[in-house]
Amino acid sequence: MDEQMKAPLDIKDLQLIRPIRGAGTLNFSIEPGSAVVVVGRNGTGKSTLLQTLSGLLPTRSGGVYWKGQNVHQMSPEERAGCSALVASTPPRSSAMTVRDVVELGLRAGGRLSGQSHVLSIMDEAGISQWANRSLNELSDGMAQRVMMARAAAQGEDMLLLDEPTAFLDVVGRREMLSQMGQWCATGRILWLATHDLEGAEAAGWVTHWLHLESSAERLGTFHCGPFVASEARAALMES
Repeated sequence: MDEQMKAPLDIKDLQLIRPIRGAGTLNFSIEPGSAVVVVGRNGTGKSTLLQTLSGLLPTRSGGVYWKGQNVHQMSPEERAGCSALVASTPPRSSAMTVRDVVELGLRAGGRLSGQSHVLSIMDEAGISQWANRSLNELSDGMAQRVMMARAAAQGEDMLLLDEPTAFLDVVGRREMLSQMGQWCATGRILWLATHDLEGAEAAGWVTHWLHLESSAERLGTFHCGPFVASEARAALMES
């Protein structure tokens, strides 16, 4: 990973396909080990931004470049080797166990899916006790932890996390934030769309914040910079 992580993520003149209004463009370079908190009211494009960075949604204009390559010109397999996306609502499946989900992450990342490897990842995420349970049997918080483990299992250098602590209790949020801090320490880039600014501030490892405007005349406009919780909170209240 060290050799690959020398190149940052480059976002150049990016405009999202939605919201339709607004003509703001985003230019942002992200170094390995950085964590970006994305804030904004519902409907301003936070989830759209994460899906665009992953290559799942097209851009209206501009580009997202990973190690010099435009992610929107990559094959699905190549994109899976760059980033892992965790949606805000965990998917459900009666046919898949927790172990199956983690194994899918390993395979998507092109990594070996041996029994010991799978168990190690589940132990690290604190979900090994649910290994043989169906995803449908789990609470939203438990299912979200499984999907986070799947993203980590994929082993990619950028994790895109949409409300990763939304369904967790206080202890669960603390554990998840600690885990994300460890991922940053290994050189991964993290993007977090979240309303939990208090947790992000307490975690101590967030490096940048990005605010998506919500006012009618500025919808789709970006503001970004080094993370200062009070500034992010004030911007969210004023928008």
